[in-house]
Amino acid sequence: MTLPTSFSKEKAILNLQCLCVIFALFIAFPAFAHHGSSGQFDTNATVEFSGNITRVRLVNPHAYVYFDSIDETGTVTNKRCELQSGSLLKRRGWTQSLFKTGSFVSIKGSPDRTDPTTCYMKEITFENGVVAFRNSEFDENGNILVTSEGALDGEPSKEYHAEEHEEDFHHDDEHHDEDNHLNIASLEQTVDLSSRERLREDGSLNMAGNWVMVRSGEGPPGGGGSRAMLTPAGQKAVEGATSADNPRYQCKPTNIIMDWRFDMMVNHIEQTDKRITLTYGFMNLKRTIYLDGTTMPANYQPNRAGFSTGKWEGDELVVTTTGFDEGWIMAPLGGNPGGPPPGQERAKRPPRPSGEQGIPRAGTRGPEGRPGPPSPAKNSAQMTIVERFTLSEAGTVLSRKYTITDPLYLASPMEGQDEVTFTNDKFIDYECQDLTAERGSDSLGGVGVTRATKNNIESSETAKGFLYSLEDSTIGITISSTQWGYPIVLSLHAIGMAIMVGVSLMLCARFIGFTSTIPLSSFAPYCSIGLIGFVINFLSGTALFFGNASELYFNLAFRIKIGLVVLGLVLTKLMVKRAIILVSDSGKGHKPLAIATLLCWVAAIIAGRLIGYMG
Repeated sequence: MTLPTSFSKEKAILNLQCLCVIFALFIAFPAFAHHGSSGQFDTNATVEFSGNITRVRLVNPHAYVYFDSIDETGTVTNKRCELQSGSLLKRRGWTQSLFKTGSFVSIKGSPDRTDPTTCYMKEITFENGVVAFRNSEFDENGNILVTSEGALDGEPSKEYHAEEHEEDFHHDDEHHDEDNHLNIASLEQTVDLSSRERLREDGSLNMAGNWVMVRSGEGPPGGGGSRAMLTPAGQKAVEGATSADNPRYQCKPTNIIMDWRFDMMVNHIEQTDKRITLTYGFMNLKRTIYLDGTTMPANYQPNRAGFSTGKWEGDELVVTTTGFDEGWIMAPLGGNPGGPPPGQERAKRPPRPSGEQGIPRAGTRGPEGRPGPPSPAKNSAQMTIVERFTLSEAGTVLSRKYTITDPLYLASPMEGQDEVTFTNDKFIDYECQDLTAERGSDSLGGVGVTRATKNNIESSETAKGFLYSLEDSTIGITISSTQWGYPIVLSLHAIGMAIMVGVSLMLCARFIGFTSTIPLSSFAPYCSIGLIGFVINFLSGTALFFGNASELYFNLAFRIKIGLVVLGLVLTKLMVKRAIILVSDSGKGHKPLAIATLLCWVAAIIAGRLIGYMG
C-alpha cells in the first residue's frame, strides 16, 4: 500500500520538527559550574591593600568591596576584599553609603591563596579615618558602635574568627502547604522584652518571634557538639569530597542543625496550636513542625528540611524529624583554613579515634589556638534528628538540645546543643549570590583583573560605571540577588534559543538534503515562530546581562558568543530570503550557506558554555 504524497510530506515535516527542536533543546541550556572556595585564604599571612572604591556588593553568603589600586608603574588593578555576609552586615548597620565610590580605603587582611587581587578583610580604614573590624557595628548615622568581637570602639580585636571556616553542619524544602506563604509584615517586630509573655493562652511555650544566635565572650558562635563517628559506609560516602560539594558554596542549605545558627542570621518563628513554622535566616530554609498528629504523606519527597512532628512534654517541645534526602551533616571545606600555605607541613596533632569526624566538642580548638577544619560527614536518607526546645524563665532565650542518629552512616549518635536569643532585629530575606569564584579564585586558578593604565583610566571608569549601574538597576538586582529571578529568566532564555535555533536548523537540514521532498514553501509559517523565539531570547539575554554586566562585558567567550549570534541571525535571514522568497521551491545552490549557518549556531552555543570558564 502506497501512502499519499501529502501524508508522506506531513510525516517528514513532523520528523524534521521533532529532530531539530530536540537537538536545539539539548544544546541550548548552558552549563554552569559553580566553584566554592574553602581554605581560600591564608590566614597565617597578612596583606595590606589600598585604593579608591569602585563599588560594593552587600550580597550573601559574602559581601565584597572593590577598589582600584595603582602600583609604582602606574598600572591600575581592580582588587576586592571579602566581608561578612550581606544580611549580617546590614543588620550591623553597614550600608552602601559607607563605601562611597571614589573614596579611599585601606584594608588589612588575609591573602587569597591563588588570586593576588583578593583578600579576606580583617580591618578597614575609611577615608574619613574611621577604622572598622570584621564584626564592627554602626548606628544609623554611620558612627561606630562596636568593633570586632564586641570590643569597645578603639579597642583592637583580641582574636580573629573566620566565621566562614567554622564547622559546617538549607532550602530545598519541597513540602509546601498553606503555611509556606510567610507574612512579611510579621517579620518586623517591636516587643518590650521585659513584658514578653513566656506562655501562650493554651499553656504552651511562646516561641513566636525573631531569634538570633549571640556570640558569647570571645568564642565563636555556635553550640557544642560531639564528633561524628562514621561507619564504613559513612567513610566511603565522603571519599574524595571537596569544597565544590559544599552546598553553602552553591547557595543551598546544609541542614536544620547548623543553618539555625550559622552566620548569626535572624530566624523567624510563627506559632499556632497546630503547627510551628521556622524560617531560617540563613539560606531561607523553611520547615514546619506539626503538632496535631499529621503524619508524613506516602508520596513525600525527601529534602533538606525533612518532615517534623512535635509534642509537648511539660515545658519542653520534643521534635522528631525524618524524611531527609542524602546530604551533609558536616560539609567539606577543602584546604585547611588557618593552616600553613600549600606545600608546608603543619604541627602534628594527636590522632583521632578511627572513623571520628565532624563537630569539635565545645571549647576545643585546632592547633595554635586556631579553629581547625572539621572532617566531612554525610547523612543518609535514614537519618533521624530529635530536638528538645526549652525557654528561659524570662522567655527570651530559646535552647535546643539535639540528637542525630543515622544507622547507615553514623556508628553512634551525635549530640549537641545551642541557644538563640529573642530579638527585635528585622528578619532579612537571604538573597544569595556567591561571588567567590567570579574571578576564578581557587578552583579556577584565578588571576587579577588588570584593566587600566594611567593613560586610559578615565574611559575605563566610564564603562565600568555604566556597567555597575546596569547591575544595580531593578532588573539587575532581580536577576543577581533574588531566589527565582535568575532561574526563571535563564529558562526563558533557553526556550527562546530552542525555538529560534530550532527553526533555523530545520531550514539548514532541508537545504543540506534531509527530507528533500518537502517544498521550501512549507517552512514559511515557521519563520514567524522563529521570530517569536528571537524576541524571547533577546529580552531574556538582555536581562541576564544586566545581572552580571561588569564581568560579562569583559568576558572573551561572551563577546565571541554575541558575535556568532549576530552572524547566525544574518545568515538565517539571508537563507530565508534567498531560498524561500526568491527561489521558493528550489534549495539547490544553498547548501554551503546552510552548512555555514549550522556551524555558526553550534559555535555560538559552545561559546555560551565557555563563559563560565574564560575571562
